[in-house]
Amino acid sequence: MLASWVARQRGGDVGGEVGYAVRFDSRYGRGTKVVYLTDGLFQRWLQDDPELSGVSAVVFDEFHERRLAVDVALGRCLDLQESARPDLRVVVMSATLETAGLAEFLGGDKRGVRAEERDAPGTDWSETFQPRILEAGGRTFPVDISYRASKPVRDRSGRMAEVAVWDQVASACKDALTDPECGDVLCFLPGTHEIRRTVELLENAGWAKERQVFPLYSGLPPAAQEAAVGPCKRGKIIVSTNVAETSLTIDGVRTVIDAGLARVSGFDPRRGISTLLVQKISRAAADQRAGRAGRTAAGRCIRLWSESEHARREGFEVPEVRRVDLSEVVLLLLACGVENVAEFRWLEAPSKEGLERALGLLHDLGATDVRGAITEEGKAMASLPLEPRFARLMMAGVEQGCVSEMAFVCAAVQGEGIWASRKGGGDEFVRKDDFTDFQAEWRGFDAAAGMNFDPRRVSQFGVHGRGAREVAQGFERLLQMASKRGWPTEAVDFSAKREGVGHAMLAGFSDRLGVKVGEATLACRLVGKRRGKLDDQSAAKRSAAFVAAEITEVEGREVVTYLKRATAVELDWLREIFPEDFKEVDGAAWDEARRRVVARRELRFRDLVLESKDSDQGVNLDAAAEELARRVLEGELVLKKWDAAVEQWCARLACLSEWMPEMEMPSWGADDKAAAVAQICHGATSYKEIKDAAVWPVLKEWLSVPQQAVLESYAPERLDLVNGRSAKVTYEVGKDPWIGLRVRDLFGVWETPKIAGGKVPVLVHVQAPNQRAWQMTKDLESFWRSGYTQMRKDLAGRYPKHPWPEDPKKHGGSAGL
Repeated sequence: MLASWVARQRGGDVGGEVGYAVRFDSRYGRGTKVVYLTDGLFQRWLQDDPELSGVSAVVFDEFHERRLAVDVALGRCLDLQESARPDLRVVVMSATLETAGLAEFLGGDKRGVRAEERDAPGTDWSETFQPRILEAGGRTFPVDISYRASKPVRDRSGRMAEVAVWDQVASACKDALTDPECGDVLCFLPGTHEIRRTVELLENAGWAKERQVFPLYSGLPPAAQEAAVGPCKRGKIIVSTNVAETSLTIDGVRTVIDAGLARVSGFDPRRGISTLLVQKISRAAADQRAGRAGRTAAGRCIRLWSESEHARREGFEVPEVRRVDLSEVVLLLLACGVENVAEFRWLEAPSKEGLERALGLLHDLGATDVRGAITEEGKAMASLPLEPRFARLMMAGVEQGCVSEMAFVCAAVQGEGIWASRKGGGDEFVRKDDFTDFQAEWRGFDAAAGMNFDPRRVSQFGVHGRGAREVAQGFERLLQMASKRGWPTEAVDFSAKREGVGHAMLAGFSDRLGVKVGEATLACRLVGKRRGKLDDQSAAKRSAAFVAAEITEVEGREVVTYLKRATAVELDWLREIFPEDFKEVDGAAWDEARRRVVARRELRFRDLVLESKDSDQGVNLDAAAEELARRVLEGELVLKKWDAAVEQWCARLACLSEWMPEMEMPSWGADDKAAAVAQICHGATSYKEIKDAAVWPVLKEWLSVPQQAVLESYAPERLDLVNGRSAKVTYEVGKDPWIGLRVRDLFGVWETPKIAGGKVPVLVHVQAPNQRAWQMTKDLESFWRSGYTQMRKDLAGRYPKHPWPEDPKKHGGSAGL
C-alpha cells in the first residue's frame, strides 16, 4: 500500500522508481530507487550481502514498535558504518519515539572514523558524528480525548461480570454517531475474533444502517484491505486490529474508538512456549491510535478505560528482544562472525535467560557445539531463509529422504494453516492409521489445490482458502530452494516414509517431545518440565511418545497450552538419534491412594520421564521434596501455614527488590517460591508430614539480619501516619501498595504517604464511615482540595454522627474527633 501510494505521488508505477518486497511477492528492478520491505526480508538482505552493495540509505520506520529484527538490523548497520560503509545513511523514525537514549545509541563513539583519523592531533570529532534529530509536526488538527470505562454488570447467573469488549465498542459507536461531526469511525480491537463479533453487532444494529462496516486486519486479502481504507460513498465504520495504528491516512476518519487492547505474541524462555495473549496497549500506542482521528480535520478519540488507568499504563511497548524467541537472530549473528552474542551492539540487551534458551535450542539442533560456537551444520542452517528449527527440518529431510514432506511441514507451520477453524478441522481427511497430523493436513491441502483454492468450494470441507493458498506459496518456494541445492524431491507420501518423517521431526523438534499423563486424558508432559493439552483428534494420541510442531498458549476464558500438529515417534528412534540424552535414575512418584511419594526407577529423555517402575530402593529425599512441592504449587496439596501473612511477606519482598534494586535484596518470583516450598518439604515423603509444616523458619532464613531490617524499614507491614494512626499496607506485585482508612482517620494526613525511602507513593482508599472505599487516590492534596467537599456533600446526610468539618485542616487534624 505504501509503495503504491508513493509511486502515484511520483507519477510512476510500482516496480519502477518505487518498489516493494514482502514474503512471496516482490516488485522492483534495476531502476528502482526506493524499496519498501519487511524487517524479515531486510534481515536476509544483510545476511546475503553484509555490505549492502548499492544501498545508500536505510530508513527504519515505526521504530517505536521495537521489532527484534529491526533492533538487530540497526545494530548491524551501525557496525557497517564504522567499518566498510561510512557513507551509509541511517534514518530512524516514528510518530512516538523515545529520542534521548536512541540518540546516544546512534551517536556512538566518533562512529565512522578510522582510528588514525580519530586520534590525529588537533582533530575534534565531538560534534561531527552526532546524530541529527529532526522533529516534524504531523498532526495539524486537535483530537479531543475522552475516557469511558465500563462497570461490571450482572450476568444471567447473577454474578458480576465484565462487559464484552464488542458490546463496549458498539455502545460507544452508537453514542458517537449522534454527533453530526462524527465523520467516519475507526474502532480498535485486539484480534479477528473480537472484530467479527463487533462487525456482526454493527451490521445488525438499526442505528448503524446508514453506515458501511469494514473489518481490517492483516489476514484479509489485499483487495479487502484496500476497500477498508479507500473512498466510500456511504459513511464508514472500520473495525480494525492495531494494523491501522500506523497505516496510511484514512480520509474521513474523525472518530476513533479504542478498546485499549492488542493480542500480542510472545515467548516464555523459561518454558520454551510461544504465547498469544490479549494485553493492554502502552500510552504511546494509544497516542498513535488517537492520532488517526486528527489527520484531515479535528476529531475525537473515545478510550474505553479510565484516565487514572491510562496514567498507570506502560509508556512504550515492551521491545520484542524481551518477549520473543531469539534463536534465529542469535544464529544469524553467529554466522556473520559475532562470537559473543551478549556483547553485540544491542539497543537494549536481551535477558540472560532468553539468550541461554536460544543457545540451548541451537545446540539441540546441532547448530552450535558445547562451547556455543557455530558448527558447519549451523552455517548451513543460517544460509537457508528459514528459522533455525525449520532449516534443520529441511536438512533432516535430505538426510532421511523426505524433503517434500518436510517442505510441506515447514510451509504449513509457518503459514496461517489451512483449517478454517482455530480449533482445527477437516475431520473427513483423518484416517485411523495416521501417525502424524500432517497427513490429514496434506489431504486437505491437496483437495483444496484441486479446487484452485476457491474459498466457496474449499470452505465446505473446513479448509481456509487464503490460508491454503499461502501454504502453497511457501511450499512451492521451499521446493524451488531444494531444487537449486540439488536436493531430491518426490511426490508427498507421508505413509510410505513413516520412519524417515519421524526421524526428521525428532531432529527439528526434540525439545518438544511429549508423553501423555495417562491413557484416559489428553494432558501431557513435555521436555523442559512443561505441560500441555493434545488435540482430541490428534493422530498421536495413542502413541507412546510424540513431538508437537506447534505449542501455543492462548488466552480465552482461561489460559491453555495447546499441543498441535503432533507426530508419533518410537523410543528406539530417540535412542538412535540422541543416545547421550537417555539415562536411568532413582526417581520419585506420587501414590494417590496413600498420599505419599514412593520410589521409582525412571527412564528419562533429558528431564522427561518416559517410563517408570516401582523400586526397592529408598525414596530419594530431594526428588520427594520436588514432587511434593510441585503438587503444592499446583494447588493439589495445601500447606496450612502458608497463609495470607506469608503471601504478603512474599509480595513485600518482590515489590521492594523491584522498587529499590540498589538495596540488592533477593528476588522473589515463581522459581524462588518453588525453591522455598521444596525446602519446606525436604525430608518428608507424605502429605501428612508437610500439611502442618512450619513456613516462617525457611522464609526468615531467606534474608540475612540486615536484609530483614531493610524489608521492615522500606516495605513495612504497617505504616505510621503523621496524625498518630497506623495503617496496614497491602502489597501486590505489579500494583500500587495501598492502605484503607475512614476519612475521619485521615484528618491530619494532608499529603500522600510514601514508602521505599520516599520513592513509592501509597494508594489511599478513602473510606466512607461504613468502611467501603469512596475514592482511591495517590494525590491526597487534591482530595482535600476538591474530593473531600464532594464526599461531604454526598455522605454527611447519611452519616450525621460522623464528623464532617467544612475545613478539616482548621480542626487541627484528628484531634478531638
